Amino acid sequence: MALPPELIEEILSWVTACDVISFGATCHAFHELSMSQSVWRKLCHRQAIKAPPPNSPMSDWRRTAILKYSQALYLQTFSRGASRPGVSVRSHHGGRPRYPAIEAVSPPLALGYRRAMPTRDHLLLWDHQGTLFVLHNSIISSVRGWRTTERASIYSVLCHYVKDFAVDPRSDISFRQYVYVLARHNNVMQLPDWLNYSGPASACDCVDVYKQDNSQRVFRMTFHPSLNFTQIRLTGSELNRVLLLLTDSGLVYALSVNESQLMSSPSYTVQLTLRKISTAQPCLPIQQLYSSYSSALYVTVEGAVYIEVHSAGVYRQLFGTQQGFDRNDVHSPLPLSLPYKVVKCSIALGHLCLLDEGGRLFVMGNNRHGQLGTGDKMDRGEPTQVALTLAPVDVFCGLNHTLALLQGESGDREVQGCGCGEGGRLPGCPKGTAVFLKLAVKVPRTARSLCASKDCLYLLCCHDVTEPPVFQAVPLGREEERTERAERERLQNHLSEIRERATAQEQLETLRGAVRSHMTLNASFKDFLNEALIAIQNRCGDTD
Repeated sequence: MALPPELIEEILSWVTACDVISFGATCHAFHELSMSQSVWRKLCHRQAIKAPPPNSPMSDWRRTAILKYSQALYLQTFSRGASRPGVSVRSHHGGRPRYPAIEAVSPPLALGYRRAMPTRDHLLLWDHQGTLFVLHNSIISSVRGWRTTERASIYSVLCHYVKDFAVDPRSDISFRQYVYVLARHNNVMQLPDWLNYSGPASACDCVDVYKQDNSQRVFRMTFHPSLNFTQIRLTGSELNRVLLLLTDSGLVYALSVNESQLMSSPSYTVQLTLRKISTAQPCLPIQQLYSSYSSALYVTVEGAVYIEVHSAGVYRQLFGTQQGFDRNDVHSPLPLSLPYKVVKCSIALGHLCLLDEGGRLFVMGNNRHGQLGTGDKMDRGEPTQVALTLAPVDVFCGLNHTLALLQGESGDREVQGCGCGEGGRLPGCPKGTAVFLKLAVKVPRTARSLCASKDCLYLLCCHDVTEPPVFQAVPLGREEERTERAERERLQNHLSEIRERATAQEQLETLRGAVRSHMTLNASFKDFLNEALIAIQNRCGDTD
């Protein structure tokens, strides 16, 4: 090495985070230099990046710089007509515009995006420092009535020290008039002596309720310092809002709120109660919460899934029948039978998606528009596996469609979708589809999650070097290996039969018979292959 390490470190501190990573990928010696915290600290200081987030060691400057470099938020409006071209803007790294998407303005104080959520008028953005930002004017209406994306020019801080936040879970964002923020505040609490609480009384969890249109706080719920919550979700209507709160020990608490009384009565009180999932299954701590308007989904530490359904109509959509629904006991958790550990979920009003640790996708519920991606429009009353062409990153359930963020072996990512395509909600597929198809969406390599409203698709980009992979390659079991070996032998037999035929016409007929009778394909793919082979066979006959 011609240059001393100190000089190389000084040079690296003047380039971008991407350049440092590329430099470290050249050889072992350069990799060691690229991991130097001194390099990353200088790079952060020169780019005016603040200290590492609270959940990182103070020396983890590399994570801080990569979080800041990789953070981005992309918006793509949905075209209302087949010929609507959308809004063309530059790509993430410059170049000619090709896609109707735009990168929203990043708040300078943000450090690594964790979650984005559209509300009725604005967009909420939560970072790794626990700051919740409000992006204003990210989507406006044009003179012709089309919804048009513009660069978000105004932002403000809604709250600091945020642990989680939630809005109305319905797909229609016009219902999202209030924002419920779970935060940790240093408020001195006057506790009665009979509680015998010896812990620090200066810090406690609170739920602050804000009006989303003007960011005004209208209500605060303060909890005992011994309760440490990690997640918050909402169910129910405005007059009977139910807040679900998950503790760090895996217990689920609930409280009911009437939003019409939040601003009118300053002495409005709420009661915190333990949810039935925690009393009925005390030995199964909950790790993740998900919710829709009339249901709640719980994922345990072991990856088991339980669901509670609050209305007979939603129960029928999810399970295909009302048999087993008890109106007097809607909070009883119902186990969903899955063979593998579930790590990610998404739930809409009438259907849900589950991703297991091996990247397998399971769907369940209403399939009237093909939103389950099974190739047909038959409802599924139990979790059904659907094959994906690429590895999953995230999944999102809309009202009657489903979006999946997928990654190929090269690291490139794409968005696939299925279900109703009305209103442009499946870009490039206006008529909809009953199988997952690639959509006309430009996806950056750092995209980690996606969500959508009626008018816009949101892609959140960020890379956390300390975050373990959610999905892992699961080795096949003995039974699965035998099944796969038998399938390969069966396909080889079909191939031998085709080779033995004397003419192309006979070969095509044999192949068509194998596809029609033996291939384990969904109905749409099987029909397509059958029709294609008929067309080829007819053309061969004309040639002869």
